[in-house]
Amino acid sequence: MNRRRFMKTALASTALSMMGRAGVEEAAAAALKTEGRTDKIDFYCHFSTMGVIDYLEAAGGPKPHVFRSLFANTPTLIDPEQRLRLMDDFGISRSVLVPLPWLETAPAVHADPQKCLQAARLLNDELAQVAARRRDRFSAVAVLPTTHPEIMLAELNRAVKELQMAGGMFVTGPTVKRPDHPDYSFLYAEASRLDVPLWIHPSRPPFYPDYLDEKESKFQIWQTLSWLQDSSAAMVRIVFAGVFDRHPDLKLVIHHHGALVPLFAQRMQYGWDYFEQNTGVKQPTAISRPYIEHFKKFYCDTATQGKEPKLLEMTTAFFGPDRVLFGSDAPMDASAGRSFTADAIASVAEMDTPEKDKTKIFRGNALRLLKLG
Repeated sequence: MNRRRFMKTALASTALSMMGRAGVEEAAAAALKTEGRTDKIDFYCHFSTMGVIDYLEAAGGPKPHVFRSLFANTPTLIDPEQRLRLMDDFGISRSVLVPLPWLETAPAVHADPQKCLQAARLLNDELAQVAARRRDRFSAVAVLPTTHPEIMLAELNRAVKELQMAGGMFVTGPTVKRPDHPDYSFLYAEASRLDVPLWIHPSRPPFYPDYLDEKESKFQIWQTLSWLQDSSAAMVRIVFAGVFDRHPDLKLVIHHHGALVPLFAQRMQYGWDYFEQNTGVKQPTAISRPYIEHFKKFYCDTATQGKEPKLLEMTTAFFGPDRVLFGSDAPMDASAGRSFTADAIASVAEMDTPEKDKTKIFRGNALRLLKLG
């Protein structure tokens, strides 16, 4: 029952209206022509294979897997040649392929350390092969088997050292392991030692209710709003746990333009100040004040799922132009990535931001993190 509801709502979330898309693509093409940008790096987009779906189903996961129809009907998500055509159409020189699905979507598989590892290795091997065939156009990110810390670290090392992948990805939300769980302390230390980024993605499912007296989320709150909340909450837990104090060079990439933090940074700091001053109870943390300054140590993408230059101006003002990376979230829209890519390009191109900073966002920052510059 829950699986059917998930598929229905997940498909609805990508079924954006195609009205007006031609105009957006024309705007993006105009910006591309004007600025001569044919070298953009998409630092946060998705790719997968049907093989991992087959494995998760056969190993005891849900049948059909909640993402099966979504993947099968999004060719640019699973076909490298179609993805390359999409990239060429929008002047994307390189795509950083962030894996789907997260293994927690198959709870019985994820709970078994060996099955979880096998699923991760299968998907990582296939993504690495896609990248290896076109190293001039693709970089790949490894899905991490988060069930057991030793297995998680072993797979990150294999992915980076043997498969030449760019880093690892884990998910956050109310139904998965919290990002300040002791297991993740090992991951942060190892990613810092290897000097590779970690991509963070929200994972709240639609059957996690908004209120205690209900059995599922209503009106797609789980995805439209709660994913931003979950990413923001993860940032709070990571910061107050002192992760950046222990690992000042750690590179954590938050999805969806840094979520809610750039918009509500002052509100957050005012709230901490007010309650500490008037209750006498300090936050249970060893980090220095003002707390909000620590949040500027994250990296984020430009995926707004819409044309939002003003939103990206706020994002860039908060994190600084050296920590914002062009990212489209493609191809997770009803046009197989064209809408999200066009909107992401237009959003950056129309920012009231110096051209040198746009160059960093479109390409320069990605080159540095990928060690390609």
